[in-house]
Amino acid sequence: MNTSPHATSQVLARHDDLFSQQHLVVAGQLADNYPLNLLEQVASLQVCCSHFGHHQYFAKQANGKLSSQFSAAPSLAINSNALLLFMPKAKQEAAYLFACILPQLEVGAEIFVVGENRGGVKSCEKLLAEFGIKVKKIDSARRCGLYFGVLNQAAPQFDASQWQNSFEVALPNASLKVKSLPGVFNHGKLDEGSQMLLEHLPTLHGSVLDFGCGAGIIGASQALLHNVDISLLDVSAYAIASSKATLQENQLTGTVIASDGLSEVKQRFDFIVSNPPFHAGIDTQYETTERFLAQAKQHLNANGELWLVANSFLQYEALIKQHFSRFESVLDNKKFKILRCCV
Repeated sequence: MNTSPHATSQVLARHDDLFSQQHLVVAGQLADNYPLNLLEQVASLQVCCSHFGHHQYFAKQANGKLSSQFSAAPSLAINSNALLLFMPKAKQEAAYLFACILPQLEVGAEIFVVGENRGGVKSCEKLLAEFGIKVKKIDSARRCGLYFGVLNQAAPQFDASQWQNSFEVALPNASLKVKSLPGVFNHGKLDEGSQMLLEHLPTLHGSVLDFGCGAGIIGASQALLHNVDISLLDVSAYAIASSKATLQENQLTGTVIASDGLSEVKQRFDFIVSNPPFHAGIDTQYETTERFLAQAKQHLNANGELWLVANSFLQYEALIKQHFSRFESVLDNKKFKILRCCV
């Protein structure tokens, strides 16, 4: 968890008494540990984490006022009367969070939204207007905006099934039915990189880990096509829920793992397949994938292989050379490349 104040937190820090004695809910695209600064002023603090690593961080804090949950659809205390939402990169994820959280707040609850201008924080005005909430900007600094409104009427009950997108991925002699929630990478469709990886994977066998699984497309497709034991791993609560739904929809069995990197993985695999992430919100971030590449060999059996797809501009080869005895570029079309790494 980042402990250096993000620009959004610096804006909030200009308002010391916004949440005095509130039963506050914090959700959205958390960029640092700012919510801990609020413990002295709030009556209680519920942090709703969609990032497993963030949940682990807040869950370890010893404070009776603080609770943390890792869930795609958090359940709140009945006395919750204020919301602080850090605006997510994806507008549809923000809409989903409002739909999920607002019905659980008391009428009269105060709503605060903070985010970067380039991240589209202004769109909260239209999103909250759908719930009859009129918001106004109460601060603007560090290229960020802070918005405020009041929930004057009860919000409609949340139905998660209405937010689940369904689509199919064509496979050789089969079709995979995919379930996807807002907040999942490339929500609602198969991305070009994963499509390319699926087309060039060999016939897998044994145990397979899909790292950064998203809606579970790569791993589930291998279970549908081959006799393999699959594990699907992601840091996102939306991805975990989506992957479970994808497996269920296709009557497949597999293990779904919530993990920040490979921290929760205790076994070795014959294959690891991945379209690894390189974004954190609206920022480019390579740390997760670099850590994954450094640790992946420890989770492969003898003669195990790592297959990954990456944007061509990402220079992972030097790091791979440090940890794998050999690797090859299976394909590079100048937009994406597929790398095969051997123990």
